[in-house]
Amino acid sequence: MPYTFRKEQRILNEEERTLVNHIKEMAQDLHDVIDMLPKSRASDIAKDRLEECVMWTMKAIADAL
Repeated sequence: MPYTFRKEQRILNEEERTLVNHIKEMAQDLHDVIDMLPKSRASDIAKDRLEECVMWTMKAIADAL
């Protein structure tokens, strides 16, 4: 039975680490653009959702076999 919560982390290969770095750089660029917008509830939600998107993307990479 597969575990819902991984007990050990998988070591990412070089290609996956490169992809992770690229995704995080792109996300930071978008975060910086959102920061240029007037502060509002919508811009706060946009940053929260961007962080969530990066989190799920990192999980997708880590879960890939």
